[in-house]
Amino acid sequence: MTARPAAQRAPWLVLAIVSLPVFIGALDLTIISAVLPEVIVSLDLPVKEYLDHASWAVSGYLLAYAISMTFAGRLSDLFGRRAVYITCLLIFMAGSYLVTAYDSSTLNSAIARFYRQVLDEPPPRLEERYLDLVIFGRVVQAFGAGAMVPVTIALAGDLFPPERRARPLGVVGAIDTLGWVLGHLYGGVMVRLFGQHGDAVVDAFTGLGISVAKPSWETLFLLNIPLSALALAGAWWALRGIHRPRRVGRFDLLGTLFLTLALIGLNLGLGSSPEAASTAGSFEELGRTASHNGPALLIGAALAFLLFLLVEARVSHPLIRLGMFRSRNVSASSVANFLVGFCLAIGLVSAPLLVNFRMDSPTSKDVQHAAYTAGLLLSGLTVPMALAAIPGGWLSERTGYRLPTVLGLLIAGIGFALTGTTWESDTSYWLMGGQMALIGIGLGLTISPIGTAVLNDVREDERGIAAAMILVLRLVGMTVSISSLTAYALNRFDVLVARRMAGAAGLEETVLASQTASLEAAVDAICELQLIGAAAALIALVAALWMRGGRPTRQRAPLT
Repeated sequence: MTARPAAQRAPWLVLAIVSLPVFIGALDLTIISAVLPEVIVSLDLPVKEYLDHASWAVSGYLLAYAISMTFAGRLSDLFGRRAVYITCLLIFMAGSYLVTAYDSSTLNSAIARFYRQVLDEPPPRLEERYLDLVIFGRVVQAFGAGAMVPVTIALAGDLFPPERRARPLGVVGAIDTLGWVLGHLYGGVMVRLFGQHGDAVVDAFTGLGISVAKPSWETLFLLNIPLSALALAGAWWALRGIHRPRRVGRFDLLGTLFLTLALIGLNLGLGSSPEAASTAGSFEELGRTASHNGPALLIGAALAFLLFLLVEARVSHPLIRLGMFRSRNVSASSVANFLVGFCLAIGLVSAPLLVNFRMDSPTSKDVQHAAYTAGLLLSGLTVPMALAAIPGGWLSERTGYRLPTVLGLLIAGIGFALTGTTWESDTSYWLMGGQMALIGIGLGLTISPIGTAVLNDVREDERGIAAAMILVLRLVGMTVSISSLTAYALNRFDVLVARRMAGAAGLEETVLASQTASLEAAVDAICELQLIGAAAALIALVAALWMRGGRPTRQRAPLT
């Protein structure tokens, strides 16, 4: 008797194995923000002067992460999940190594030759080249990490029948969300431990006769390699028997190119990163992320997207078959998913802004305490969101797609309405955290039913690209939210401050009134953002009401 493949015998085990690199890749999405100042200092560069340049290690990762999603799912539809997944994992491992190989003489010499021979310019000084190589390694990492997510979601569709897909998709969503939620905390804790106990680690290995360098921020990326190697071996074994979709058509290179250009133009033009926005201390900081060439980049993005739509409507084998949007579930889920990302960005931005505006003075101790408090409040949003994805899948399997999606958006809308009407300059952080948790639970409940509704309504050979579409739409929703609401909040903040300052008289009274007016205006502007979030959740709820299906059919027992 021939043994069945692991994918058939233990689909949950296979899903656990392939989800480990997804978690590590999501972890690395935010891990760098906790160690970025240390990276700059370790390269002997002044932090204030190079922080903006170094921030590309964050924004470049996010951009490459999103771009790789767009085509990896389709590649897995054409060439099989196993081959594409393992290739992506190898790319992620190579990127993790490159982040730590910034001092390679071969790489630095190649950069110097490129500047002299191609650009006909003197190369940057060595330390700047080091930083550029760290950023390059991060981008390579992201291409592998981002590509694995839609392939893993499509694998869940391959491993489980339609009536049992909701729970595994909820688990993948929870793992991915937990990764980027915990990345900043993990990076900060590990670097602190390395600083306090690094010498003890070296001494322990020396006692074993092994010579190692003192652990530092590079160690965080080197740890990815053995963990990913274990996952690679597991995936090689577990995915041997996975069903390979029937190959239909060719890869749409031209459509992929235009969609990639549209995403690059949109992200650079709006200049908004969810990770950077979640740590912003003021509306001005949010506004500074926008590019000076923003309008031109956005026009270019719009043109590229129009060309993408023209290509997809004409080619025989498009990257995204536009006809799939005739399905009620695909179109309704896409609208709801975009708005879920829009709402999530509001939650990520609002709490850190209010905490920073509450600071009495911008001393180092106050800034550290504010960052700690903002981190806890964001955990109150994101951890419940990740955990709620699992019961969202359970509920979807029993009631269909519509109920958990509508219920989640209703809960999130209530949470936004509460924050928008109750937050004051002295509101308890406990109350704020509870309300943020309500928003997180609501948004988390929608992850599984939205994803399952799309995967179950597309053809078998389109699951990979459908999974990518789910993820990219949510990221685009977050990007658009941060940029558009930043412009709105900046304008409203100035108007509200001027209105409160109108009655102030005298220098001393003016200074005091200015401080009070700034705080109160900031609270009002943030509350308005929350109410916009409630409205967006309501619109998404209306779209979700258009969803149908997903309830398992009960088969009657045969008549005897």
